[in-house]
Amino acid sequence: MVDDLAEQAGVSVEILEALSLAVPGGAGRFYDQRIHRKKHGGIREVFNPKSPFDFVSKNLHRNFLRRFSYDPPSHVHGFVRGRSTVSNAGQHLAKPCVLRMDLEDFFPSIGAATIKAILREQGYEEKAADIAVNLVTIGGKLPIGLSTSPLLSNLAFLSTDRSLAEYAQSEGLSFTRYVDDLTFSGDVADRHSEDIAQILDDAGWSVNTRKTAFMRRGGPQYVTGLYVGESDRPRIPRQVKRKMRWTLHVISKFGYYTYMKEFGGADEVMLRNRLLGWACYIAAVEPDVGYPLLRAFDELVPEPDDDIYDLLY
Repeated sequence: MVDDLAEQAGVSVEILEALSLAVPGGAGRFYDQRIHRKKHGGIREVFNPKSPFDFVSKNLHRNFLRRFSYDPPSHVHGFVRGRSTVSNAGQHLAKPCVLRMDLEDFFPSIGAATIKAILREQGYEEKAADIAVNLVTIGGKLPIGLSTSPLLSNLAFLSTDRSLAEYAQSEGLSFTRYVDDLTFSGDVADRHSEDIAQILDDAGWSVNTRKTAFMRRGGPQYVTGLYVGESDRPRIPRQVKRKMRWTLHVISKFGYYTYMKEFGGADEVMLRNRLLGWACYIAAVEPDVGYPLLRAFDELVPEPDDDIYDLLY
């Protein structure tokens, strides 16, 4: 079975075993570690794998997708092909109340023992599971940044997904999960958040209470960053559309490089790909707004020119 794992990883058994021993303490050599401060307190560690670890991680991810027995529940929209923040938000349109709850340290709270149990359930023998655990965890935890982490996180949460879905159905509530973002909508009351927190606690998960929010009809209702207060479809927040239109106005009036140098573009890293990426996202959510933006930005924003950027910065 170790031979099979090595084949899935795209390396020899010798290299696979050497990596499994070296990666756990391989900061700097096999991966870079970045620490981000969260808006509401705390930190988030993000790991960026280097070659050959990155090559192995991506190969394992592709093979896990093919081999693992995982049928995503209909309410799970994160890391599932064909689903997105838009499909997630679309389940909560024009509801009397939307309850948002966030999990505390979702990925790092999934430990090596849980991952090994998942791998054993998927048919990996003891030694192969031990080697794989060393390649998909860092510091005994599921890390943010490895290709293998998203699928493994969904598998780790599967039994809790089912418990929450059963509870929501029994209470007549709509329920979706996008990674660590849980959303319930309908006639939501305080007791529901208490019940949900208890289900999560019983399963070993913690709620980030600072981000729990009740959003009632008539006020702002946002799900995975999209406004859901209207019944036809999710919408891009007004402030985002206003900012994009303002950016387009400045670029059309003064030119892209003047915008970059004088109007805060450089500070916000609003480079060409990011502008076009935002326009594409808006077009996916609200085509009538996004496609004109996309065409305008494509015409007005030049292709990157390293020499000019060197002069500007």
